[in-house]
Amino acid sequence: MYGHSNPTIRTTEDGEQVGPKMHSAVSLLDSLESAPSKNALAVRVGPNGSSDYGNRIVNRCIRKGLISHPDSEHEDANPHGRGAITVTEKGRNYLAQHD
Repeated sequence: MYGHSNPTIRTTEDGEQVGPKMHSAVSLLDSLESAPSKNALAVRVGPNGSSDYGNRIVNRCIRKGLISHPDSEHEDANPHGRGAITVTEKGRNYLAQHD
């Protein structure tokens, strides 16, 4: 029925929607403290180790400011160990509300 919220869709403090795959990516990265690259996280959150789908999840998290990347100016940063990614302050605030 319309008008009911979906319990698997969460929101950030800015009202942005965060789906279950994004939530699991931010939560996993927080538990790891960092990942050596976007791809390292992507293969862990993508279904069946899919780096393609996993990178889309990670990129959505980066765009919403939940995950940082050393080269945040460039969306196509090299995922082969060329910079660690971590959970941002916004991401930690989000997890505090939803974990």
